[in-house]
Amino acid sequence: MPSLITLLQKHFPEVSLAEAGETLHVGSFPEWDSLAHFNFLLRVEQEYGVRFTMDELSEMKSLADIERALIGHGADLS
Repeated sequence: MPSLITLLQKHFPEVSLAEAGETLHVGSFPEWDSLAHFNFLLRVEQEYGVRFTMDELSEMKSLADIERALIGHGADLS
């Protein structure tokens, strides 16, 4: 299972995430706007085999938020 950082790098291949961490959030770089964020969340759902609720989708703004939601859905993040 790819890490969230790996998925983010695949989603935004033009951005260098060498020093990236879970503090990354929507707006951390210009390419990560609201539409790109929604598409990233869809990619996360597909990769981890989960379905986020509408409330979760609207509340998740950072990698840390996404990680907490995945853990809540029982996803294996190892």
